[in-house]
Amino acid sequence: MNPVVVERPGAVQLAVLPPLALYVHIPWCVRKCPYCDFNSHERSGALPEAEYVDALFADLEALLPSVWGRRLISVFIGGGTPSLFSPASIDALLSGVRARLPLEPGAEITLEANPGTVEAARFRGFRDAGVNRISIGVQSFDDRDARQARPHPQRRRSAQRDRRGARFVRAASTST
Repeated sequence: MNPVVVERPGAVQLAVLPPLALYVHIPWCVRKCPYCDFNSHERSGALPEAEYVDALFADLEALLPSVWGRRLISVFIGGGTPSLFSPASIDALLSGVRARLPLEPGAEITLEANPGTVEAARFRGFRDAGVNRISIGVQSFDDRDARQARPHPQRRRSAQRDRRGARFVRAASTST
């Protein structure tokens, strides 16, 4: 059987529905970096985690009819700095996604993180929630380049600290 059938121009029918990849945007950061063009906002006070997760579910439920029957092979939680959300909120988010869409066994579930905000227990909590990949937001591991990427002194971090944070994330994700 042909996997793609063109019934008429503009009407394509697939024999097998393609898999899905889901991007979830969490727009808060510790600080808004001057070079960042993403929809992100500096955190001021407690984050509205439960309310935001509920709003994400409402958006997802509105889209379900257009993706029904397709399996989810990847979830990417980006931002902002999504690792500012608690492990419990990331767990609630991923549990809600799993309840609404079939998630492939072994699906890649990625969480963006900033190496300057790494805490072992927090990252173990993300792993326990189902996160199996961390995307670390480092502009450069070279101190000279890092200073150029972070032109404001209050927003500079050393590349050495970023490297330590990256090693710590790796160790936290492999320890029990």
